[in-house]
Amino acid sequence: MSRHRWLSLLVVGLLLLLVGCSAGSSAATVVRYERDWPDGYHEELTITDDGRVTMKHGDVLERLTLSTDQVRQVRDALASGVPKGDKGDSLVRTVVLANGTSVTPVDPIAGSSVELLELLMTTHSLLGAPIPGPSAITVHDMSSMQAP
Repeated sequence: MSRHRWLSLLVVGLLLLLVGCSAGSSAATVVRYERDWPDGYHEELTITDDGRVTMKHGDVLERLTLSTDQVRQVRDALASGVPKGDKGDSLVRTVVLANGTSVTPVDPIAGSSVELLELLMTTHSLLGAPIPGPSAITVHDMSSMQAP
């Protein structure tokens, strides 16, 4: 086999591998949760239906994986509703649902879907159950979230 033909086959093989890898990573988004701080700091959490969680804390990117039961738990919580927040809050939280509906501001009241997402983003746990993956890191001063 000539060197040129061998190289052509190698390139075609690599292109097929690239197409195959990118086609398999098209999981649908279940929810996106965002926090915008008064100082311009932005955080974002995205959960896909295959359980992948991507968190962006400013310039820091973290990835976790939820089990099928945990994804169902998030879906059930979202189906129960997303509590509206107060437009006067300095920390603005937003929930973007799978259908594209955006709710802002939202309130992380106890037992709500927003509290579940808030805890996942802040503590890397789901209702007290740690999620396998990177450990939690301090990314922003959370003292401004406490009630006066």
